[in-house]
Amino acid sequence: MEDKEMHCVICQREMLFEIPPCEDDHGDDCPELVCTGCGAAIVLQPITMRVWRRTPGNRVAPIQRRAA
Repeated sequence: MEDKEMHCVICQREMLFEIPPCEDDHGDDCPELVCTGCGAAIVLQPITMRVWRRTPGNRVAPIQRRAA
């Protein structure tokens, strides 16, 4: 992946985003980009969370939700 120009919510304008040094050995497929102006990070892949809820009968069931 190469550097991209994207809107930075901290800088409030279009800024150049680059791939930071990745400790997980993702290389060019790293899901993070960092603003070259302020250092704010953006995750480009969806994040999966598990939420527990109570159902009738007092059983607890996991639910998967995806955030993007």
